[in-house]
Amino acid sequence: MKNTILSLLIIFLISGHIFAQPGMNEKKRKEIKEMQLNYVINKLQLTDKENTEFVPIYKKFSTEREKLFSEKHKTMRNFKQNSLNMSDRDLLNLADKFVNIDLQLAQLDKQYNEKFKKVLPPIKIILLYQAENEFKRELIKKMHHKQMKKMPPK
Repeated sequence: MKNTILSLLIIFLISGHIFAQPGMNEKKRKEIKEMQLNYVINKLQLTDKENTEFVPIYKKFSTEREKLFSEKHKTMRNFKQNSLNMSDRDLLNLADKFVNIDLQLAQLDKQYNEKFKKVLPPIKIILLYQAENEFKRELIKKMHHKQMKKMPPK
């Protein structure tokens, strides 16, 4: 159980950073977001009414979550670039910023969980979270496979 939770946490963190990568162009981000939306909709087997109500909420949720991941990624980049010149006070402020972003992400999850409850039956809410995790794992696998193809043979 502990390993499962840890694995899901790692996947969640990695997937968030996939969208926040500076080298990824906007077109590619939109493409991945659209793939994720289609994957989720397919897994949930939404009715027309559910689809009409769910999709705008989910898109807004994804956008807000992506902004927070982007902010966290910028903060990490700032640390990597300036860590040698940072005072203990600066480092503590940075640590606080990381924690605050994680708190904002948790609050966002809670807020949108309530919104999802208004438009989806309970089973589909659980399927939503499961589908998001599956999509992230598949995306990571594809990225890993693509990287392995680029590597020269030993």
